Amino acid sequence: MTPSASGSRYHWVMALVASARPSRIAWFIGYIVLCAGFGLWGAYDYWVRIPREEAEFAQFNEIKDAKEALELKAQNGSTPLTPTEIASYERRTAEFQRYAEGAPEPVPVYDRPLQLWVYVVGCGILGTPYFAWSLAKLKRRRTELTDRGDLFVDGQTLDAIDIQGIDMSRWMSKSIATVQGRGGQRLVLDDYLLKDTQYIVGRIAHRYHPDLWKEDATKVEVPDEDGTPAQSSATGAEATRGSDGSSA
Repeated sequence: MTPSASGSRYHWVMALVASARPSRIAWFIGYIVLCAGFGLWGAYDYWVRIPREEAEFAQFNEIKDAKEALELKAQNGSTPLTPTEIASYERRTAEFQRYAEGAPEPVPVYDRPLQLWVYVVGCGILGTPYFAWSLAKLKRRRTELTDRGDLFVDGQTLDAIDIQGIDMSRWMSKSIATVQGRGGQRLVLDDYLLKDTQYIVGRIAHRYHPDLWKEDATKVEVPDEDGTPAQSSATGAEATRGSDGSSA
């Protein structure tokens, strides 16, 4: 769509608005769920599983040590076992049978710090609120190009008459363009995070460089010598020059 000039302003049939991409929102929600899940997992391991395993290992050692002490006393033969000791030995032997399929292993020394600092603190306490804040911040982001050509980016405003050019040097590789305004003002347009940013970028780029960029922010195809269409080879520096040919 070609803008019409009115004085120093440009007018389009309708305004364009870019807002958070649903895919990026889904990613942040996924990170929140993942971090919260790891945080809960770490909390369960730190306060439930590890203490239980430590208690089981301590109980196993207590039964094993008591059983071996009574066996050693019986083998020495110097002092016979009392009825109470015999009953204790039989009880310990029966309890020891519970570990016939395998004795409990000691909790690794790194397990507690790992669960606390990586999962509880890193994922749960820090990661979950960080990604929740990032999601809230992303959903508040908004870029608008009005029908008069004025640009609004996350609360910052750049009137059409103050737009000096647009830096497209990172557009093809990073989906990021920077609008340059009078007085050094620079507004970053990010198509990776905000859906439909490409059409805003395309309109501005086409306004200043119609020979290089289309209104959908794709490069103009320049025919080769044999007539085969080829994309424009404009460099980033060329794409930042204003419509008067001077560098913005």
